[in-house]
Amino acid sequence: MCIRDSFKIDRGQVVFKRWRIVRGDKVFVRNGKDKGKTGKVIRVYRKKNQLLVQGVNVKLQRVKGQAEKDTLGGVRQKVHPIHVSKCMLIDPSTGKPTKIRFGFLTDGQKVRISKTTNTIIPKPVFPGSSPKVRNKNKIDGPKDTPPEKVIEVTYQGEDFAKIKREFEEFIREKERRERLLVFQE
Repeated sequence: MCIRDSFKIDRGQVVFKRWRIVRGDKVFVRNGKDKGKTGKVIRVYRKKNQLLVQGVNVKLQRVKGQAEKDTLGGVRQKVHPIHVSKCMLIDPSTGKPTKIRFGFLTDGQKVRISKTTNTIIPKPVFPGSSPKVRNKNKIDGPKDTPPEKVIEVTYQGEDFAKIKREFEEFIREKERRERLLVFQE
């Protein structure tokens, strides 16, 4: 299987619009060869409706050794994705699989709620995933716009009264010329 094949989208596949499972969640495998296993979601493939779950759907892969890198060949384990319909989210309060629904807090924040225990299931937080943290040590380069230039207002807008006056003057001048060109007999 080449790399391009793993990114192909099945044209008959209907992509889910609302995802209940995100990266970092603990899930329970409902059916398949790994039925009954639990694991943490490593990655979500939204276009293919699949999840990469740690310790689930593990297959063996033969690897060739490389002389220039001094690596030995052999067999290694590789985790393959499974369909999202085979997984259920685990309720953190009970540790059992549960269906979920969406609800809103009083401040308007959308949250996931367990249907069995009605407890809020928080989404996992990754400290390095926010743009503020990722760009913390970023140094502006020569092609970056300095902040004072970004704040500066350069567009003042159009003076529509002036444009209207110029247009009316143009029309008056045109009509005056046309009157001069008319020959009366």
